[in-house]
Amino acid sequence: MPEDNDDQALWKAVTETVRPLNSKIPAKKAEHVSLRKKLTIDVRPSRHSPDFDYAICDPLTEGDFHAMDKKTGQRFKSGAMQIDAKLDLHGYTLDKAFEVLKNFIYDQSRRNSRCLLVITGKGGLLGRGVLKAEMPAWINSAEIRSLVLSYTTARPKDGGDGAFYILLKRNRT
Repeated sequence: MPEDNDDQALWKAVTETVRPLNSKIPAKKAEHVSLRKKLTIDVRPSRHSPDFDYAICDPLTEGDFHAMDKKTGQRFKSGAMQIDAKLDLHGYTLDKAFEVLKNFIYDQSRRNSRCLLVITGKGGLLGRGVLKAEMPAWINSAEIRSLVLSYTTARPKDGGDGAFYILLKRNRT
């Protein structure tokens, strides 16, 4: 019950300094009450969490590099950045592929990965892959968008039109 005594001492110190509005009697000077214990707050840096609910994020379009400096944008677009992790979505259904992609991005974000390669495949004879076509919508989904800084089609050495580079936001803690 020491907190009750501290609270009472603080309240007593405050009430002794109060005077009526039209009083000509000066208020007493408050006796010293240590507030250090009461006002000390344990502050820990917050770490970016994939579960954090961002209310508004601007939609990303493929190859949009406005959120990064020119040099990083050039390196990312040209495929010169080191790829930290790869994911091949060949053989997955739409629903399963989205779930796997979401878990992959969450996991890589927690590991502080930066540049990812996601292989969707080019799709059938005409290059109209279902997974490839869904990638922009998936990147802009509420579950993933807050973690992604940019994305673009991969260079031919990494899969060309059937793959994407995804650049994750940094965890600044």
